[in-house]
Amino acid sequence: MSNRRNTYLQLVSTIIFFNILIYASVPAAAQDSSSITIPYSAHHTPESPNFYYEEALKLALAKTEPAYGRINLKFYPFATGRDRQSAILKTNGGLDLIWDSSSQLREVNMLAIKFNLLRELSDYKILIIRKEDKEKFAAVRRLSDLRKFKAGTVSEWQDTKILQLNSMPYIAYAEPEQLFKMLTSKRVNYTMRGPQEIWPELEQHQDLLLIAEEKLLIRYKRPVYFFVHPKNAKLAERIKKGLALAEKDGSLKKLFMSLPAFKKGLEEITKKQKTVINLDEGDDFE
Repeated sequence: MSNRRNTYLQLVSTIIFFNILIYASVPAAAQDSSSITIPYSAHHTPESPNFYYEEALKLALAKTEPAYGRINLKFYPFATGRDRQSAILKTNGGLDLIWDSSSQLREVNMLAIKFNLLRELSDYKILIIRKEDKEKFAAVRRLSDLRKFKAGTVSEWQDTKILQLNSMPYIAYAEPEQLFKMLTSKRVNYTMRGPQEIWPELEQHQDLLLIAEEKLLIRYKRPVYFFVHPKNAKLAERIKKGLALAEKDGSLKKLFMSLPAFKKGLEEITKKQKTVINLDEGDDFE
């Protein structure tokens, strides 16, 4: 009798074990269709770098609710870097959706929802420089001129690989905050930021005598997409339809233009007196 009971318990344990394995292999959104988990955000306000993406996602989900049903957003429990977010998403580690600039490898490893969230802003970078160096950068006309200066960047940013690809001198740091310290200590001469990113960052560091360089635009195309796990094609389809509906009725553009940093960034890249320096974009990195 004892042997039979042991055999039965072993069988039950084996079934439970394999059910857990099967469940773990299914993306979170497929397990619970009523919610999806997105990257952690400390502040859900317009000043937060994540705010626009969160609101664009909410808009897409709301537009498709009649056809697909209600879905709620959950936030990952702690902050993670971009590379870590990609790794978590690819391994079903608790994130259902992230947003990031695209690359060939990212589109191989994850399912890109091909709607450029940043519009024209994703094609350009503006330099943050020391105020005292304004005239030096005003004399830059081509890439060979820019190579005389050293950039500051963050190791996991795609900018770092772009700088390397274009043979531009740089120092890479672990954290974005280090860039401003290195700029003021003259370890580097500039850093490249997105047209919508630069203004809140300068405001946060207004005591450091740093400015947005006025004459140059650095151009390389890197669209920003939502990404999901390859097994979440239905979620991707829903979000893409929702974004298209929000674009058609103007609500997505209204959201975009309601953010002062985005509106100012758009104004900056359309100024005719800017010198545009095109960089080789590459497509074979993560």
